[in-house]
Amino acid sequence: MKIRRLFAVGIFLLLTGNVASHAESSYRVGLRTLAATVPERGKAIEFTLWYPAKQDGRSELFGDSKIFKGVPVRRTASFADGIFPVVVLAHGGLRANPGLAGWLAAYLAARGNFVVSVHAPQLTETDAATAIAEVWLRPSDVSTALSTIEADPVVAAHLNLDKVAAVGFFLGGTSALAVVGARLDADRYKRSCGQSSTDPDCKWFAKNGIDLHKVDDKAISKSHLDPRIKVAVAVNPELSTSFATESLDEIKVPVQLIGLGRTNPDLAVLHERIPQARYAAISDATPFSAFSQCTPKASTILAEEGEDDAICRDGENRSREEIQAEIGGIIEAALTAGFRE
Repeated sequence: MKIRRLFAVGIFLLLTGNVASHAESSYRVGLRTLAATVPERGKAIEFTLWYPAKQDGRSELFGDSKIFKGVPVRRTASFADGIFPVVVLAHGGLRANPGLAGWLAAYLAARGNFVVSVHAPQLTETDAATAIAEVWLRPSDVSTALSTIEADPVVAAHLNLDKVAAVGFFLGGTSALAVVGARLDADRYKRSCGQSSTDPDCKWFAKNGIDLHKVDDKAISKSHLDPRIKVAVAVNPELSTSFATESLDEIKVPVQLIGLGRTNPDLAVLHERIPQARYAAISDATPFSAFSQCTPKASTILAEEGEDDAICRDGENRSREEIQAEIGGIIEAALTAGFRE
């Protein structure tokens, strides 16, 4: 088992780096920044397009900071020859940095996928009153991201639109389920921040006097089904107990659920209800395992700033690199299998 995991990590590092001696099935990773107006928002948001690339373009590290390691890419590089599957990637909760999805976007692009990553608006402590709408706006971001690259004739020439997937983490996982047919139940959603809830967003809402019971029923329970999307992957999706059960029963495409941590009873329920669902649990991971890898000095810097260094801690026995190699492998296998079904 240890040898297999070390091999997976080696493959992961090879594929996400712009090394000269790529395996035959891997590509250099290109990056372009796009923007488009989301009709439901009435304003534009940013997307990043990650893709199999040629050797030109400008080398840079995407998402590099004093806390998180950047991902090597080639900015504005030419597209590699060929036609490739499409993945719309939505990462993070209400206040997460979408740049933390770079490790997975690069992994999938290096393996021959066009990945369009959604950059939802960055919310601050003062945005709680408007943040509730993100729950029903973010699935619209996913569909708009797909429409944006479809409408670009240069990009579209490289897309296999018969193979389109949505992959999401946390609230992005909720969106990935929404675009394949899962609908939120208004009453269940309104009870999701009960007295026993430990959800940090619920605490944020309470601190700012936001009452979920006043949310518009029609807005929260709206269908976001996008028939273009043939496979969904949801990693630790939020609001898992707030979905209308009949909508889960009616999902018609393959769904891969991934749980980060020892116990994910809510995902087990989703696994039982969704007809073509598979479930994989990574018991030694934490939710922070889905973030970018931390720099060697990250914990020290966080301690000096009075911040918790939990964002840089994973399971006791494996590094974040190893855990992310497993996550990437599960997602890649789910896409391959789902596109065949």
